[in-house]
Amino acid sequence: MDVDVIRTALKDSELFSGLDHVQVGLLIVKAGSRQFSGGETVYQKGEEAGGTVAFIVSGKINAVAENGYIVKELGAGEVIGEVGTIGKQGRRTVTLTTVEPTEILEWYIHDIEETSPELLKRLKDLAWKRIKYWIE
Repeated sequence: MDVDVIRTALKDSELFSGLDHVQVGLLIVKAGSRQFSGGETVYQKGEEAGGTVAFIVSGKINAVAENGYIVKELGAGEVIGEVGTIGKQGRRTVTLTTVEPTEILEWYIHDIEETSPELLKRLKDLAWKRIKYWIE
């Protein structure tokens, strides 16, 4: 995990923009780093979300529907897992599979709330936008 690369990726992300240097540093310290090869499942639809949300540092991830249809391709700078974590049921709503080698940072939602209540609000807004997109 290259801290400078991660710091830059977070600062360049629209979702994390506006966080100060200290907040970004706290998020990096509180994050768990996970690395995947291509074709691995990051989250499986229906599994417990465990109160976590993640940020794609590098690589690509497909959101795959039950019928195998690729709902969306997600890449570096995007967030995953927010719908299942913020939703009432606390379960993953879609299967996420890596397309290529991928690194994510993963946080517990309470760590995000402690670090930046504004970031938590943005994550909730993103979750609602994604739910609306899937419904349409």
